[in-house]
Amino acid sequence: MKSPGGFKTRHWPRRRVLAGVAGTAASVAVTSGAQAQFDFNVGGFDLGGIFSAAKSLFEGISLGEEDEIKIGVALYPQMIADFGGAYKNSKVQSAMRLFADPLIRTTARPNLPWEIVVLDDNTVNAWALPGGKLAVNKGLIHYTASDHELAAVIAHEIGHVEKSHALEEMRSGKFTSFLTEAGAQVIRSQVESGAETFMTDMVLDALSSGIFKLVTSGYSRSAELEADAHLLRVFELAGYDPKQASGFYLTLLQLIPPDAEGSTSLFSTHPETLERADRLDELSVGLPSPRFKASSRGYAYLKRIFPTREYFRRNPDYSRS
Repeated sequence: MKSPGGFKTRHWPRRRVLAGVAGTAASVAVTSGAQAQFDFNVGGFDLGGIFSAAKSLFEGISLGEEDEIKIGVALYPQMIADFGGAYKNSKVQSAMRLFADPLIRTTARPNLPWEIVVLDDNTVNAWALPGGKLAVNKGLIHYTASDHELAAVIAHEIGHVEKSHALEEMRSGKFTSFLTEAGAQVIRSQVESGAETFMTDMVLDALSSGIFKLVTSGYSRSAELEADAHLLRVFELAGYDPKQASGFYLTLLQLIPPDAEGSTSLFSTHPETLERADRLDELSVGLPSPRFKASSRGYAYLKRIFPTREYFRRNPDYSRS
């Protein structure tokens, strides 16, 4: 059975499920249908070799904003195509850009070529590529109960770009495990060559499998928490109430059963997602109310096209406990 978010539900004892999630978090993969699953062997590599090679794979390579932009520009079209394609309604795309613009304008990285697209995908997910390339599934919009919830999702993904989380993760064993054997060989050869330009077309192609899996299955716990904290900063600058920042995480907890396996950038295990919601609530205590009302232009049109799912309306008795 699958939840609306595309997660597979296992009828296993809860303790066993959570232990399995904790033990394999470094090797989460997401299929093209956005269903999370665990993969213990990637490209013929053994896990021991993967983790020991992780430091040396990018050792001595200095990656910066120019490289982030190259990654985003090169991989954005293919990733859009692989995850449902852009929703074919120009007014929907315009409405999303209108809604997201005040959030994106809070960035301290205005030189990035920021873009956002609504994907024709019914799973409950959103993601961001390096370089400011954002995407929100239409399935997620169906489950946002307010403009604050959609703003929180976008602000969280902006945080991943703002903090260069993809570059951080590229130096990790988790990311290395996402690469195909051929891709890892290309990158290793480029590192060893000492070429003046590292981010060539061949390297970008080699990185694609790792980047795709990274941005859809979620970053490290510390990166996800940092993106959560950043969304409060976006809320402050864009005029949203910080006390409503945790709303979408609570919505996810209603949608995805406690024993669902897998993760995305927005959802991990049930208790961890609840902890993230509680942490946002704690961080919002004492923060001032917005000095001005947020512009939510475009949101009403998006909800007209993607009204709240009946499934959500039939589950009003959710408890945080």
